[in-house]
Amino acid sequence: MFVKRVLTLFLVFTFLLPMTAFSGRQSEPEQLDTVIKKLNERQSKNLKNFEKKTKAYFFESQKPEVIEGLIKEFQPGDAVAIIVFSNLSKKPVKEIVSMKKSGMQWQDMAAKLNIKLKIVVKEVKDFRLGIG
Repeated sequence: MFVKRVLTLFLVFTFLLPMTAFSGRQSEPEQLDTVIKKLNERQSKNLKNFEKKTKAYFFESQKPEVIEGLIKEFQPGDAVAIIVFSNLSKKPVKEIVSMKKSGMQWQDMAAKLNIKLKIVVKEVKDFRLGIG
């Protein structure tokens, strides 16, 4: 009787617990949407400060006037994602903006630009951590 209980518990811990832990993990598009949402919530309160931090973070890859235009047109998280897509794909920001305005999802944009969404997620997270 005792052995059956121990064996049953062992099987439960071996097979069921790893499945529940795995099911809680977000897909890459979900992760990107979550990070963008958090950036939008936090940074929308003080756009001037966000603009300053964004210009400092991306000073080597984007012109300040490009960043200003993005922040005026898009929410903070979307602006950052557009910059990251532009940097990774080596395409102009205008091209990424037109894709976004056409209603294309981030995942589809990544596929079309031949970049890995996993890298986009990492870059946007790094930005978020870098600006505090």
